[in-house]
Amino acid sequence: MKRALFALALAAALPLSAQAADGIKYSYVEGGYRSTNFLNETFTGFGVAGSYGFNDSWYGSASYDKVSKHGIDFDRTYVNLGWHKAVSANADFLAEIGYARFGVDAGSIGSDHANGYRLGAGFRGMLAPKFEGSIKATYTDGGDFSGEFGAGVGAIYHVNDTWGITGNYDHDKFDGEAFDTWSVGVRASF
Repeated sequence: MKRALFALALAAALPLSAQAADGIKYSYVEGGYRSTNFLNETFTGFGVAGSYGFNDSWYGSASYDKVSKHGIDFDRTYVNLGWHKAVSANADFLAEIGYARFGVDAGSIGSDHANGYRLGAGFRGMLAPKFEGSIKATYTDGGDFSGEFGAGVGAIYHVNDTWGITGNYDHDKFDGEAFDTWSVGVRASF
């Protein structure tokens, strides 16, 4: 009887092991809360993001954030084409190129936006069977931007094969000023 229970428990655990190996998914949608510090003020709001894996190496992604305070709105949009390659059984190197847009709306004072391109490179990996981490360096330039470097780190706790809880920190610069964003949210992977 004990052997049968042990065999049943082992059989039940095998899909969890497979999930850990397949834990890095490039097709997902997510949304959540954003808090941005810019010019010594804290702006809060929301963000949405999504990604679609075209095949074993390529994906497209997009994100939109909007934060506000005292009638001033900042929004940030990224649209990327990305490539990834496994560097170990549990980690991928990734590289991205894409479009970047920063906008500001100050109501009756006026609004403006800046457009450019964005390059990124980093790593995503399964740090534990249900815990994924990421790190990425970015460079934004062209059009309305002067060249600025940025960085980001992120984590996902995979509740199950579909749902996850996300947390991220991104450091960007806009016109030489730090634009630091903390976020928490929910991700649905497919």
